[in-house]
Amino acid sequence: MICTACNKESKNLRVCPYCFTPYPTDTAPASRGSIRMSPGSNAPQAGGAGKSLMTEVRAFVLRQSPVVRWSALGIAMVAVLWIVTSGGGDAVGASAAQGAVVATPLQRDEALAVVRKTRETALVDVQQDEVFVSYTAATFPLREEGQLVLVQQFAQADGMVEGRKRRIFFYNPNGKLFAQSDASRGLILVR
Repeated sequence: MICTACNKESKNLRVCPYCFTPYPTDTAPASRGSIRMSPGSNAPQAGGAGKSLMTEVRAFVLRQSPVVRWSALGIAMVAVLWIVTSGGGDAVGASAAQGAVVATPLQRDEALAVVRKTRETALVDVQQDEVFVSYTAATFPLREEGQLVLVQQFAQADGMVEGRKRRIFFYNPNGKLFAQSDASRGLILVR
């Protein structure tokens, strides 16, 4: 029913829940059929004839409770934000597969801190010009993006500290090689 006093629509057939105006008893059965009152006038219109899709969508949205409307808006905003921000992850993975190091440049002190932290939390073995890094389960990221960032930081920091890029092999907690880095190919993930 559409209230004649406040022009708000509700499913209540006796009293308007917004302004508590009683509905006339003779128009109550008409609201169940295809006759509807237009919000701006008191004249009944055929429900659906001549209405655009946007008008019907707007009417559907206005029939919902405020909680449902705000929840739907919040869900839509989160979905849009997720879609916008998740696009960057594919670019990082694609460039890493091509061997490009994407991490931001580090200062020398930061590079020393990254190398020191990695030596404290992982087993780092250096043999001639090759470095073998084996991560423990406690410090190894589960997601591939985290693993990529971890190896990028160490490879870049090691190159800055040593003054040259060395060949580095990265092993997961199971002992399986998952990434390697060298001067010619850059950083690549091994699958």
